Amino acid sequence: MNRLFQFKTIKARLLSTFIMLLVLFACFTTYTYFSNTNMEKQAKVLVEEDLMVLTASKNLAMSTSVRLSAALSYVVSGEEKYIETFNEYRKIAEDNNLIVEKYENTPEREKLVEMAREWSNRVNSEVFEVYKQGDKQLALENLTAINHLVTEVRAGYEEVADKRAEAITKVGNDVVSTSSSNKSIGVIASIILSILGILIAIFTASRISKPISIVSNRMRELADGNLRNEKFSVTRQDEIGHLMLSANDLNEKLQDTISSIHNVSETVAASSEELAQSSNEVQTGTEQISYTMQELATGTETQASTASDLAETMTTFQRHIYETTQEGIELKEHSGQVHDLTNTGKTLMVQSTQQMATINDIVLDSVKKVEGLNEQSAEISKLVSVIDEISNQTNLLALNAAIEAARAGEHGKGFAVVADEVRKLAEQVQFSVTDISTIVHRIQSETGNVTNSLQSGYEEVKKGTAQLNQTNHTFDQISQAIEDMNNNINVISNNLTKISQHSEAINGSIDEMASISQESAAGVEQTTATVEETAATMDEISKSANQLAEMAEELNTQLQKFTL
Repeated sequence: MNRLFQFKTIKARLLSTFIMLLVLFACFTTYTYFSNTNMEKQAKVLVEEDLMVLTASKNLAMSTSVRLSAALSYVVSGEEKYIETFNEYRKIAEDNNLIVEKYENTPEREKLVEMAREWSNRVNSEVFEVYKQGDKQLALENLTAINHLVTEVRAGYEEVADKRAEAITKVGNDVVSTSSSNKSIGVIASIILSILGILIAIFTASRISKPISIVSNRMRELADGNLRNEKFSVTRQDEIGHLMLSANDLNEKLQDTISSIHNVSETVAASSEELAQSSNEVQTGTEQISYTMQELATGTETQASTASDLAETMTTFQRHIYETTQEGIELKEHSGQVHDLTNTGKTLMVQSTQQMATINDIVLDSVKKVEGLNEQSAEISKLVSVIDEISNQTNLLALNAAIEAARAGEHGKGFAVVADEVRKLAEQVQFSVTDISTIVHRIQSETGNVTNSLQSGYEEVKKGTAQLNQTNHTFDQISQAIEDMNNNINVISNNLTKISQHSEAINGSIDEMASISQESAAGVEQTTATVEETAATMDEISKSANQLAEMAEELNTQLQKFTL
């Protein structure tokens, strides 16, 4: 098992871990792909086959009803356009039969197709041809006699459509069930992959971090000065194994280096002590000669330097006071301009607040009017629904009246014409009702959008009015603060003018004192120059010797921290 996880490099170890996780993820991805492919096939069958058969069956049932209505209308009115309508929807039925035949070629469907064709042929021969020969009553009786065929055909197509609808529902439920199952499996697989990934990561991290921690502890012991450590027993061949071998070499070489440094530091410490003693004896004589002159020179130079610095400081101070006075005057002028602009802004803010209040009233009134328009549109929609119902009933009554007039023969011909006109008028009313319903729905949709926009605008206007009132209050506070600032600026400007006058007299006295101090310092410096040079040289030698002794002592102290 250990040989299985032996790697030449840490990179190989990490890559192997990543490849294991990648293989697990690939397995999960492959399962998900095939599962989704199966679902896609089911959905494709649902869309390309079941849905097309359902639509075609619905169209066949509808075309049968339209052709029956066209045949009846032709017998009642004798207009050729109804024969054209009959033939047009017959062609539509043939096209939809081809679609159904492509996906559902069963004996029951063939029987329905044959019955539909038989009914169509009999309508052409026993109704249309008989009517054209002048026997309207016989044509109507023949049409009534074959109505059972069209009823059976239409019921058959509707049954086919219902079966396809059930099939679509079943496929949809299967897809949903498969999707739910895939979801559960995906969650479980994700949890398992996560646990495996965590376990693999923990194992890999332990294999890397544990030896690094051991080497880190060894480095900490070396830093604390403990060089008495046994060598690591190294069996790994990766970077960590090389690191442990390097730690062994470092421990051994540190032991040799510390021993050599300890011997050298003892020799340096002894030599530096002798040099320091000799330099101290020479320095004692020079210090006694230069001590008095140094005190005098130091005092004089300090006084001259202080007076010179004070003179420069006063000059700079006086210049700053003058500049500050001028800036105070400019600040006073600018603050006056700001005060005027603030008053103007305050006036404009009052006007803006009044305008926002006016806009608030206008938007609120618009919202109420649009809501009223929306309610009136709803009432219109209800009236249109009532008219549509009446139109449907009128159309049905006109159709029944036409049938009765046809049965009455010559005596009902005038009534048949009136019934046909009533039916046309009902159809026109129905088309108009559809257009009116569409327009009313659009009006309701647009008024709803306008109402929402006006409501949003009304809320924003309310927020804007509140913000303008707050801004107006802020302008009042700014105006008061600017007036207070103007008063303070006047007081500061007057005080700066007085300070500038007094600083000129002080600056003159300081210049005289600085001149006298500089002349005294020059004489003292010439006397002490030679003595200071000698003392400085010996002082440097003494300091160097002392520093060397201290460094040697410090080095010995540091070396004592190491345990050899």
